[in-house]
Amino acid sequence: MNIEDGNILKLLKEARRRSGLPLDFWADLTDGLDQRSLEILVGKSSIFPKYMNSKGKP
Repeated sequence: MNIEDGNILKLLKEARRRSGLPLDFWADLTDGLDQRSLEILVGKSSIFPKYMNSKGKP
């Protein structure tokens, strides 16, 4: 793992901690983003609802 990959993983883990959503969710959502965009999204990750239900509730 190179330094950039390590930084990305660290950011994804921070997003997971703030949001309560799984790491796989964050990896899929951010796939292809540059590091600056990822940093911005992680900074806003706490606005994602914790424990989202994929079926949705009315």
